[in-house]
Amino acid sequence: MQTKNWQVENLSDIEEYFDYQKKKNSKQAKRKWREIEAFKEQKRMQREMASYDSYVTH
Repeated sequence: MQTKNWQVENLSDIEEYFDYQKKKNSKQAKRKWREIEAFKEQKRMQREMASYDSYVTH
């Protein structure tokens, strides 16, 4: 009887662990996406500034 309770508790812990991992991976993916978007925005601004600089100097 006690073995059954241990198995149920262990199963619950395993499910919680996988739910946590899924949530963690989702947060990492969102963070990575924000980093990519910030990098693209930075590059866009650099191109815009370079374009403006070349316009002013010519």
